[in-house]
Amino acid sequence: MDRLTAVWLDGGMSNGSVIDGLPRTLTIVTAVATALVGGVLFGFSSFVMPALRRLPEREGLVAMQSINRAAPASPAFMVALMGTAVLCVVLAVMALAGRDRAAAPYLLAGCALYLVAIAITGIYHVPHNDALNLVNAAAPDAGSAWRTYESGWTAWNHVRTVAALGSAVAFVLALGAA
Repeated sequence: MDRLTAVWLDGGMSNGSVIDGLPRTLTIVTAVATALVGGVLFGFSSFVMPALRRLPEREGLVAMQSINRAAPASPAFMVALMGTAVLCVVLAVMALAGRDRAAAPYLLAGCALYLVAIAITGIYHVPHNDALNLVNAAAPDAGSAWRTYESGWTAWNHVRTVAALGSAVAFVLALGAA
């Protein structure tokens, strides 16, 4: 029995049904972290992007460029975003090691959903943010670039919001799995 399986089976589960010990702690922390990230994403979908859309196009573009520079420079945001992904990988490995446990499917679903949100961020949002940052706000086509960016960015943000919040729900269900 490897060390991870020992933690899960011997020190990690009580009577094979309720998550206990280290897996419980990691699940609680990850549930809170995925909810936090989902909340940030929800804020963008529900009021930040609509507010930017109501600004004159040049102002919305410049404001989003500023946000795009500030977000990756924020240690707190990056730890929440990427640290949570690391926790999901750890929990997924633990869930696979104890895949016969009732909580395992919920843990795996929670991990997968959050990692989908991270994949969308890396595959769609980061490249589009980088491209927007290259747009000259004074250029004649800046308004068109902003409109195209904003509609696609927001649509995909809705998807990653649902994925992150669904992840949090899955982790809560894992904690209560019998």
